[in-house]
Parts: sequence; C-alpha cells; structure tokens
Amino acid sequence: MTFVHPNPRVREEVQLWAYQLLRSRFYVLDTETTGLDARAEIVQLALIDQDGQTVMNTLVKPTRPCPPEVTRVHGITNEMLADALTLDDLYIALSSKLAASTLIAYNMAFDWRMLHQSLAAYGLPLPVGVKKHCAMEAYARYYGQRNRRTGGYTWQSLSNACRQQHIKLEYAHSALGDARATLALLHQMARA
Repeated sequence: MTFVHPNPRVREEVQLWAYQLLRSRFYVLDTETTGLDARAEIVQLALIDQDGQTVMNTLVKPTRPCPPEVTRVHGITNEMLADALTLDDLYIALSSKLAASTLIAYNMAFDWRMLHQSLAAYGLPLPVGVKKHCAMEAYARYYGQRNRRTGGYTWQSLSNACRQQHIKLEYAHSALGDARATLALLHQMARA
C-alpha cells in the first residue's frame, strides 16, 4: 500500500521551499549533547555548507561530564572529550559563521536550545541575525502523515525520514553524519 499525502499542495510548498533554499547559501547544523534536559550541553558540533563541505566538525568539552547512558547513544566518552576545545574556545569561529546566516537543522528547536544552553555556561550570547529553518518540521509537512491528537503533521525521526526517502544514513548519532543526512533530505524534498 502506497502512502498518499492528504494535501498535495502542502507537499508542493515544501518542495518549493527546499528548491529555493538549495539555490542559496546556508549552513546545516547538528549537535550531539550530554542529554536532553535544561543543563545539557553540546559535546560534538558539525556545520556543513550548502554544497556539503565541512565547515566545522569538532568534539566540544562540556562543563560537566557526559552521562554513560548518553554515551551509549552517540559513543562520545568523557575520555574523548578530555582534550577537546570548549565552546568558549570555539565561539569566535562559530559565531562569525552563524551571524546573519541561514541555518538549517533537523529539529532546530533542540539544536538551537543546546547551543544557547552551552553558550550560557560561559556567559556568551547566541549569534545574531540567524535565519533558522527546521528540516524536521518541513519534512513532516512534506511526508504528510497526520497526527490524530494535534491535527498537524507527525514529526519523523531523522532515521525514519531517511528510511522513508531511501537515503543511506551513515554514522547516525554523529553530528557530521546527521548534518549530511539532513542535507540529503533537503535535496530529496526539492525533487518534484
């Protein structure tokens, strides 16, 4: 049985958005973190450009240890982070790239919150003028599975979205692997 989008015009709107986006300059951001809560911090950050070129791919030493249960998800240990740069060390390079840029992330709300929390640990501000887009929300509209509870579209995990679009997800739960998968998904959504 083939899934049919309940509103083809919504899918076309997302296709147009992705098509136009891919003809502009932007970055794709992904992070791995010490957890999901209000004290979680970034432990890995990747930034690629619209052509898939790696702009930044680095481990980031947090101010507190990474819990073992989180390490089991992304494989980043406290030993690996011991000699990594802090976000304070990376701030100038990162903020100069992100300021006034167009930024895409798969679950932008989460990655932006993690960036904010991690910078706040050093008393640093978020980069200004960033035009943020959420590829997860766009993909939910593109895919078109209705959420019966909310009436909106159901968010799909990045791995589900890649599976649904026949995109090979390499190095899942690594910031660079997930950023590349997000870019591949943007290309897929742009196809008519």
